[in-house]
Amino acid sequence: MDIGRVGLIGSTGFLGLTAVAGGIALTAEVIQPGLELLDGSPLHDYVVPGLSLAGVGVLSTVASILAWRRSARARPLAATAGAAIVIYEAVEVAVIGPHFLQAAYAALGVGIVALAAASPRNARRQQPPTMTIVPRDT
Repeated sequence: MDIGRVGLIGSTGFLGLTAVAGGIALTAEVIQPGLELLDGSPLHDYVVPGLSLAGVGVLSTVASILAWRRSARARPLAATAGAAIVIYEAVEVAVIGPHFLQAAYAALGVGIVALAAASPRNARRQQPPTMTIVPRDT
């Protein structure tokens, strides 16, 4: 197993699990950052950001599973998930202000995009040749 593939599986898996959990927690109001942070924005609650974050998480989780299965679709999906979390964090900073987690997740997104770009294009393992058994004449 190559280190780039392991990194892609791990990073997209981590992003996927934490983003889904965070998105659900925001939507269900388990995490309550404070509505005053949304003053001046078009948002009146955290449902849309929560659903958006959960969506990024689902995308990233699927990318992780596809990378585990050596699917050729893993790279572009992982790159999309990485770019999506960077955009999500940029919007979050613009709306509610900076926090260290936003920088950490944006860096994770950049790392995922880099890993996806560096991964081999043909991610699917070549199958060994099949063996044909021919009965001997007796």
